[in-house]
Amino acid sequence: MNVIRVIVLALLLQTASYMCAADTATAVSADSLMQRLFAMVENKEFAVGESLSKLYVKQYANLDKWHLGLNFIPGMTRFDRKEKHYLTELFYNVHARDYTLPAVRRMASVTTHRHGSGEMDRVMGFMLSSLFHDKLFQGGYLSPLHSVNSRYYKYEIDKAADTASSAEGLVKISYKTKIDNIKLLKQGWILLDDSCRIHEFYAEGWDEQSRFKVLYRMGDDGLKRYLPHTIELSLTYNFAWNNLDVTATGVYDYELAMPLEREQKKKYPYNLTGVIDNTIDIQEIPDYDDYIIRNRLLPLTPSDSALYTRKGVINKTTLTQKEQKKERNMVVDWLWNFGDQMISSHTLNWDGGNLRLAPIIKPSYLSYSSSRGLSYKTKLYFTHRMKNRRSLSLRPMMGYNFKQKTFYWDADGRYRFDPLHLGEIILNVGSGNRTYSSVALDRIKNIAYDSLNFKDLNLNYFKNIYASLGVKREIVNGLELLVGVNYHKRKLVGHADKLLEQDGISLKSKYTQFAPHLLVVWQPGMYYYIKDGAKINIGSNMPRFTIDVEQGVRGLLGSSGEYTRAEIDVQYNYKVNETDALYLRGGGGGFIYTHDVYFADYAFLRHNNLPIDRSDELDGTFQLLDSEWYNAANRYMRFHLTYESPFLVLQRMLPRVNFLKYERLYFNMLFISHLTPYSEFGYGVETPYIDTGFFVSFENHKLNQLGYKISISLFRD
Repeated sequence: MNVIRVIVLALLLQTASYMCAADTATAVSADSLMQRLFAMVENKEFAVGESLSKLYVKQYANLDKWHLGLNFIPGMTRFDRKEKHYLTELFYNVHARDYTLPAVRRMASVTTHRHGSGEMDRVMGFMLSSLFHDKLFQGGYLSPLHSVNSRYYKYEIDKAADTASSAEGLVKISYKTKIDNIKLLKQGWILLDDSCRIHEFYAEGWDEQSRFKVLYRMGDDGLKRYLPHTIELSLTYNFAWNNLDVTATGVYDYELAMPLEREQKKKYPYNLTGVIDNTIDIQEIPDYDDYIIRNRLLPLTPSDSALYTRKGVINKTTLTQKEQKKERNMVVDWLWNFGDQMISSHTLNWDGGNLRLAPIIKPSYLSYSSSRGLSYKTKLYFTHRMKNRRSLSLRPMMGYNFKQKTFYWDADGRYRFDPLHLGEIILNVGSGNRTYSSVALDRIKNIAYDSLNFKDLNLNYFKNIYASLGVKREIVNGLELLVGVNYHKRKLVGHADKLLEQDGISLKSKYTQFAPHLLVVWQPGMYYYIKDGAKINIGSNMPRFTIDVEQGVRGLLGSSGEYTRAEIDVQYNYKVNETDALYLRGGGGGFIYTHDVYFADYAFLRHNNLPIDRSDELDGTFQLLDSEWYNAANRYMRFHLTYESPFLVLQRMLPRVNFLKYERLYFNMLFISHLTPYSEFGYGVETPYIDTGFFVSFENHKLNQLGYKISISLFRD
């Protein structure tokens, strides 16, 4: 079968080359031309194995209409009160390998912005994009140049193309979307020559903040013909009554371009060392004057020079403090800076390390659930790099739930001592979920489901302060082992002495538990590469298996409660096609042995008070299940399914609704004491502004409740 496939592909490519050499504008349809182009792209006829280049970007920002609110958009460059025109120049070295993210080093920059770096978040996503991926511009858009996306676009030969292009053997193919969707490029055109090589590519699209137009002009010499030479970008921001135009031009100067080596399969197919290099290293050089003059690939215009002179910036990254203090109103300036600090990320860099503080005020940190109410979180990152790729990192997180009136915090610290084998020492401390003891568990077990009401039980809840210390190491590729200890300090919430006396229960107000801990994570088929003696795992297309075992020890360090807890968790993120994904999760666990008082605080069956990303908030979790049920049994089984697609139900019913990013279907099921089973069904929609889901739950096959969850996706990391 493989031989037949090779022969068919060879005939197709031969036919494509012959047909493209014909008078394409008159004898061949747009669809047939695109099919030949797709075949050549898939066979990597246009691929370049490796390239080294300098990238120069000149960027203008012009404020047409704006007010102070524009400065409160997280991630946006800050603007002065009186200035409406800004100029930024950026200088990069780029090392790219076929079909991978390039390694990028910023060498210099100069800007007239007083606040921020002057670089819009979105600009570099266009400057560093390869045209021959199935997704363009940081993976945000489905490419019309790839066959897997052709069903979403319609193509036609542009008969209005100029006669000069036709005389040169070029044909212009226009494309438009068949349906409106934010993941699709709205319209554009492709300029092909008689060998089906792309000369120019133009696209229009939009996201939550802006609309864009981008034009790629390819090189004209050797392998550079398959690489962009000039990129022209226009971004228009119409947000919250602000009108801002950003135009940027990127120019590549290639020092090296090598052909793609079609190697045989490696003995170790998951080791991509030498094939992929996607690290980003930002390095400022001390002497800007000479470097900028030598590497400015577009000359300064008279208006550029006048703008630099007026702003007092000539080949300098920032204004001097003396220049910044001129003509300032101290009160207005303090208010201005205070607001700027609240909604900005702050990064402190030094030799070998950096400290990053997330914005205090950021919409995407806010979420609301009908069952858990309003919550907010923020986080901090600290990293210090040492010799031999060793590193020390710290990630504190804080959050508050307004319905429960509870403050949560967590701090995760890691020292990587063996980068080649992912060896780490991990210390984690924080405040966990409130829970009740096994004494209450025994009471619940003896109550019939129809009579069970947690509010009437007056359960004794305990606050939980925890600490865990462990050593983690990768044994073989994809198999990680963590050995450590968990320590819990639990304290009774409020005073329940009278209640305890009435029930005849002997329960202490404080409990300390010390437990050795074993965690095994195995994900076969893990792709990775090794750089500077460090192993970097990229990901796998296979399921991930996790086993968590904890053994409570009585008497050690004042510990009470002897138990053995074991859980297993399986997660699989399956890519159905270029747009759709299926997320599966299942598992179970419980207490194998117990003696004395213990707490049913599971590793995988719990509500995450401080979710790190959207997956933690919606995938593989129960949205409407009361938190009391998580601790209501000494055994459980669970199952989750989420199907995600930008073209699921609503998009097909309303093809002209263009603000949908994803639609999702949810199915969750739990088997636990009294609930056999508990199930949830849900439907969710993600737009550029909010991420919401609507859910219905059933207890023992009977309708229980309806609910929803909303989180703000605008300006999400």
